[in-house]
Amino acid sequence: MEWQAGEYFRFERDAQGEVFVGTRNEVLVVALSEAGEVILTIEPSAAFGEQTLILPGGTEEPGEPHEVTADRELQEEVGLHAGRLDFLGALRPFSKYLRLISYVYLARDLSPRKLQGDEAYEIAVERVALEGPDAFDRLIAEGRLVDARVLAALYLTRGFLTTRRD
Repeated sequence: MEWQAGEYFRFERDAQGEVFVGTRNEVLVVALSEAGEVILTIEPSAAFGEQTLILPGGTEEPGEPHEVTADRELQEEVGLHAGRLDFLGALRPFSKYLRLISYVYLARDLSPRKLQGDEAYEIAVERVALEGPDAFDRLIAEGRLVDARVLAALYLTRGFLTTRRD
């Protein structure tokens, strides 16, 4: 395997010479429909050579506030605008060797609005319940939902909605 910097990742060294991966921070969006369904995207995984279920999201543009990134990515990837965005938290998926912060937002009051995205492929979507017998936990048990950032974001959403019913 060849080691090189790419558009999104690069190798860096800390003050002690330890190598780690650096990247731009990202936003993940848990888009929740009025019916209580989360909208997941189905996109290719370059690392594993297969389709993967993830959340809409992407890297920040320089100077762009996180909530603007969240709504822009939602419009680009699934054609929806968030009437309401709630910040749920910041995740560090592999904090020892990957400098990345994933800012997680809950998007509600969704309405159609499409922006042109930058992906060179078609993004498909899959809707899954946040709660109940057909909830996302089923996808975890089936081995279809495996991205740790997505799992954390979905559980953050459940916790947030359990404690705040507004």
